[in-house]
Amino acid sequence: MKEQVIEMLTNNDNNKYLKNIPLFSRYRFWINMMIIGPILIPFMLFKGLNYTQILLLQSISALAVFIFEVPTGSIADKISRKFSLVLGSVSLIIGLALYIFFQSFYIFALAEIIFGLGLTFNSGADSAILYESLSLTGKKEEYQNAEGHSSSLVFIGQAVGSIFSSILYTKNEYLPFLISLVFMSFSIFYAIRFIEPKRTKSEHNYLSHVFKSFEICFKTPRLLWLLCFAVFMGFALRISFWLYQPYFELAKIDIFWYGMIFCFFNLVAAFASKYIGAKFYERRPRHILLVLALLITVSFLIPIVYVSPFMIVILALQQIVRGMYSTTSRFYINHQVEDSKRATIISVISLAGSIGFAVLSPLTGKLLDIKGAKTSYFCVGLFCLISLLLLFILRKSQKSKKKNRF
Repeated sequence: MKEQVIEMLTNNDNNKYLKNIPLFSRYRFWINMMIIGPILIPFMLFKGLNYTQILLLQSISALAVFIFEVPTGSIADKISRKFSLVLGSVSLIIGLALYIFFQSFYIFALAEIIFGLGLTFNSGADSAILYESLSLTGKKEEYQNAEGHSSSLVFIGQAVGSIFSSILYTKNEYLPFLISLVFMSFSIFYAIRFIEPKRTKSEHNYLSHVFKSFEICFKTPRLLWLLCFAVFMGFALRISFWLYQPYFELAKIDIFWYGMIFCFFNLVAAFASKYIGAKFYERRPRHILLVLALLITVSFLIPIVYVSPFMIVILALQQIVRGMYSTTSRFYINHQVEDSKRATIISVISLAGSIGFAVLSPLTGKLLDIKGAKTSYFCVGLFCLISLLLLFILRKSQKSKKKNRF
């Protein structure tokens, strides 16, 4: 009887974490409500940059993520998830403001460093709050649906915003950025309302905690495979965004239509996140990830066979990947690690993606300036194909070693 009373009191105490579930969706929505996607490259060209400089800036951002990813993940694990999210929101707002009010490559480089810092403060901390809140309230099995639902809301919001983005840009180049700044400010309000979940915090000091998390990734075969996958996908998925504008120019699509195209892209991502993901999340995550890798490979190679505005449909395959990759990979991670290192290991996997992008994006920018969009698409597609084959071989090798062990 006493045990039942204690269990009932514990459940009642844990029910307060149910508040975090809708807060997660609202926070995730506003922190991602930058409606600048369709006009970001035109804006950067307007600021006097070329493609080499644009992608060099993205490499700087990725290097900033590389430097800050694990330390900020450790702050979320060892100090507070909530504190990490507030810092993330503030950093992203400052980074975007620098792009609005200044016109210098070096200031933009500083903006990308601050922006990278903001991304790393958010990376893993929001998902960790969601997973732990659901776990404490006995609803852990709802994690994927909650992640997918929040992602679909973000994509729908960005879809609607994309339509207005191009229209506003034709009136004034700064309007989409100023509106995005206001939208992102709302995320601070939701971040401070989170209730920090009870969890086991790491007993190690900071450096030991970080090295222990790396050790887990390298010694756990599934996490090692995901680490390699993240290097490939971190480059392929991010570079796809920066290659849209060059392809639109190649296909002679007017800037007025960019917003409608990005609206279509975001709706595809929302559909993939909420409906396709919900149907296939029960399958083995590695199988899903390999299918996503195949889709993104095809999306780079087919559009160069026949350059046409109708190839937008093939490019939209990248949005299926965008809609499903994060939720699938984080589900994969969450089932492999303990609470005390969850946010840090999510950050380690994200860090691997930043390494791939940081190294390869400047080369892609140079290729765009020298050889143009068609050659760039072919080279990226070839890289994706080779990476897909190597990942498949690694997966087979790991399965073979596991069988031989028994």
